Amino acid sequence: MLTTTKPYGSFIYMNDNLKFIGKNIRFLRRSRNLTLLQLASKIGIREGPLGRIERGLNLPSASVIYKLTKELGISADTIFSSKAPQTSILERDNASFVSISPHPLIPPKNLLTACQAIMASFHALEDICGVQKYAYLPLSQAFEPNYEGMEQLADRIRIYLGTGNAVVFDYFELFENHGLRIILFPFARAAAKLSSISFYEPDFHNAFFFLNSRRNPEKQLFSLSLELGKILILNQMRTSNAALFPVTTPGLPDNSRDIRPINPERAAKRFAATFLMPEKTIRSTVGQLGISPENWSWELLLRIKHRFGISTEAFLYRLRELELISDSLTQRFKEKINTFYVQTNYSEPGASRRCLTPNGRFFDLLLTAKGIKSACQEVDGIKEMVKETKMINI
Repeated sequence: MLTTTKPYGSFIYMNDNLKFIGKNIRFLRRSRNLTLLQLASKIGIREGPLGRIERGLNLPSASVIYKLTKELGISADTIFSSKAPQTSILERDNASFVSISPHPLIPPKNLLTACQAIMASFHALEDICGVQKYAYLPLSQAFEPNYEGMEQLADRIRIYLGTGNAVVFDYFELFENHGLRIILFPFARAAAKLSSISFYEPDFHNAFFFLNSRRNPEKQLFSLSLELGKILILNQMRTSNAALFPVTTPGLPDNSRDIRPINPERAAKRFAATFLMPEKTIRSTVGQLGISPENWSWELLLRIKHRFGISTEAFLYRLRELELISDSLTQRFKEKINTFYVQTNYSEPGASRRCLTPNGRFFDLLLTAKGIKSACQEVDGIKEMVKETKMINI
């Protein structure tokens, strides 16, 4: 029941018990990627009054509520629900779960709910701090749907990022400096099989990358690159309105890229491997040390893979792909890696030495927002979300 309210023009002053109404409207606006000014213009009021509604200072009039329901495509019950708005940003085209598999492993509901809360909070911080939501990295790229095309795409993305063939020490910071959003938090046990998931926002040509902090840094880095590859592939498939890659038959040998038909998932893995381990850089490193395909040792394998920050397994696969290591050594090291994984519950051989900055952009924005007095209440809510999701901070 609405109590202790006082009419004023088209708006009504309201008591503190009804402030959730403004929060709902703000959440719904941000879930549509609308600024305060844009939504105010669409419903025919000024930015200031709408801001007062969202901050819980005023209750919207019946006329404003009607216009909001029409513009946002919701029912009035959604606005007045004391629970979180029923219209989820995950159910809308402006934040699409990325999957290129014909039979994707759908994330459990609690993981999707956590991602939803984090995305909403990230948008809130961007709004509070007045920063742009667009990525500087173009996420729609044309490419040939084959292995060579994926390698060329990876080279092109590295050029956009300004790294060329150089070894990068902190990919998280590199991605975030180009406007992308990377979030690390421990996925619930129900999602233990998932290393990462991502969401693409066509409205801002940007993406959210969610990485399972229970994985070691090497696997997190490969997962990040893999998700980027998925987004690039998905966008090209949408643009061309075609599957791009043929449907493949399982059980084909994995030891030669020339005889393996390519599918979207394999294409994304090729992108990730090439992106993290450019052929020119790998060949240069191996050539400068004079390592022949028969002359690799376990210690040497671990030492050089650390330079690229990837797992021993991924590095071994890349060496074999480039025919820089013999079949016999590949098999021997593969068995040793698998044995190590079983004995250590999938720890990384040689330990993890990768330096990655977790959730850097998010917590930088949060610290900035804490200094804005008008956002104190909202920032406190975001801090509670951080505790609930156990987001990683340094």
